[in-house]
Amino acid sequence: MAINLTSSDLLTKEQLSSHFAVYAGPGSGKTHFLVNNIKNIVSTHPVITGSKERKVLCITYTNAAVDEIQRRLDRYALSVVVSTIHSFIIDNIIIPFQGDLKKVMKKDFGIDVTRRGKISSQIEGLSILHGYEKEAINEHLQRVIPCSNIDYSKKILSEVEIDNNAYLHDGSHIFSHSKKINSDHVSYIKKYVWEVVGKLTHNEILYFGYRMLQENSTIIYALRVKYPFIFVDEFQDTNPLQTKIITLLGEKSTTIGVVGDVAQSIYSFQGAQPSQFSNFSVSGTKRTGIYQISGNRRSTANIVSLCNYLRSTDVLEQTSIKPYKNDKDKQESEQIPVRFICGNSPESMEQISALVKAGSVVLTRTWAAAFEYIQGIDEGQRNILNKIYNNYFPTSIDLRADIVEHNRVTWVRAFRFIMLLNSAYKNGSLIDVLNAVELYSPISRIKENSAFSAKIILKIKKLLDKTFEGLSANRLVADIIEKFNTTLLDVEYKDLLESLFDTNDFTLQYISDFDEKIAEQIKKITWDTASKLFSEVFSKDAKYMTVHQAKGLEWDTVVVATIPTKRDGTSLINMFNSPEILGENNFDEFVRIYYVACSRARKSLYIHIPDDQELKSTIKRQIDLYVQDKKCLLEYEFI
Repeated sequence: MAINLTSSDLLTKEQLSSHFAVYAGPGSGKTHFLVNNIKNIVSTHPVITGSKERKVLCITYTNAAVDEIQRRLDRYALSVVVSTIHSFIIDNIIIPFQGDLKKVMKKDFGIDVTRRGKISSQIEGLSILHGYEKEAINEHLQRVIPCSNIDYSKKILSEVEIDNNAYLHDGSHIFSHSKKINSDHVSYIKKYVWEVVGKLTHNEILYFGYRMLQENSTIIYALRVKYPFIFVDEFQDTNPLQTKIITLLGEKSTTIGVVGDVAQSIYSFQGAQPSQFSNFSVSGTKRTGIYQISGNRRSTANIVSLCNYLRSTDVLEQTSIKPYKNDKDKQESEQIPVRFICGNSPESMEQISALVKAGSVVLTRTWAAAFEYIQGIDEGQRNILNKIYNNYFPTSIDLRADIVEHNRVTWVRAFRFIMLLNSAYKNGSLIDVLNAVELYSPISRIKENSAFSAKIILKIKKLLDKTFEGLSANRLVADIIEKFNTTLLDVEYKDLLESLFDTNDFTLQYISDFDEKIAEQIKKITWDTASKLFSEVFSKDAKYMTVHQAKGLEWDTVVVATIPTKRDGTSLINMFNSPEILGENNFDEFVRIYYVACSRARKSLYIHIPDDQELKSTIKRQIDLYVQDKKCLLEYEFI
């Protein structure tokens, strides 16, 4: 039986002598709970206060979450290491123990790495072979592989990595790779990456982190001494190998604490499993305390009740404790029903558009689904965007984050560059020029360049004038890029090239070997379509987002336009008839995705569904039965 807590509760010294798991739903203040307990430990617990070297380790899922927790810790942050699991492994295991890393490479894969420089992680957001030419790689392979005629694309070369699933399944030490690669070539390719490039993929970081801990008990001992407390935020997003690393460190002196929500486990494509949280345990003599925080400070009672219905097979049931400014505000907010928008009539789509204009966000299953809602994209352009999206399957969810955060995709970076330049052209903004150039050349170097003068600024203006004159909504972005390249290569702009890009032969590349399959589609994207795509979908303040991208965020008004795809293996009728969240099949994960989407709303929740009478009848029947059984408040209406 779980012990009930509030987000403001502090665990006692006795409770902290055991491992613990805290189950906490959306809006419960789980990060608040975690941060406050860390502050309490670093300021009062003798294990930390009595040593300058010992720290609390806090593992979280994203770099953005790292920044947020560090901000909340404020002055207490000096006694805390906040990190993603990958950064933790790199900084504490991979980098300090390079000899052990190479021993495991030799022992498990027979690859003898003699590299003098450090082997570290891949450049975040970029291919592991970023900066290396395909031709040079293939020439190297042809020299070391007898009787071979090799011409592999950089894309499939980058995909060769340790198969963590095989290792977890039966202890196999093998590589996953494209069928287009001769299996006899795989170890040579991997040796090139480890020996010459000196990088590990994200999955390989986890593998070697765990194997090095297994092989060298000194590393484990050192980490246990340094980190007497290890806390993991958003534990439901942890995959099995990450869990093994964390629990291994907790088998003796170190206390492990995990915080999360089973119902928000939506990263199966990265190996996360709900059972990792549900079955959390650590070997050793310490027991594990189980706690739950059931209050929801984010959403109204109607929204919380709908979310409770979706997770009704789970033990955690939330209660709305949303704070209000006054009684009037509370009364008005709590009277707002959950609204189902039915069908794709012009009236329904206009209503959704009006909600977006008023500040709502539309949450979709895939970022391609947003194209159905964005006003002004014609059918031909919509089909092109869908073809581009389908090319990245099954990593489409990752792609959007890569686009927003890292610009790893060649055509995306080029399109963003040319649009920033257009912004500079319209606004007369040198800052926009520098923001564009930063995608390819460090701004710090530009600022230090004495040649970056009034003369250069005038040439920039002239270049922009020539590039964008006569620009219309129907112009192809590829044509604008080609015009920019042609103009830039004129001898007149030689000094401009050197000032901005430190070269005299820069051209804006928008097609790479990664993009070969969709090159023709990319070339057909119009300026107007690209503008909408980058401002409304591929931006940090997007109006249309995938549920994965929205996780951790919240808005006053949310439109859930989350329709299952074929790979989800279900329908909305099935979901509302019998929502299940605890399984590790596609159906259960879709319910969790739907749950996460609905739980983003603070005040008003709109759910867009097909205009299907059976679906509407199912929703009404099941919700009414749930309300009758639970005797809870759940007002809703179809509009």
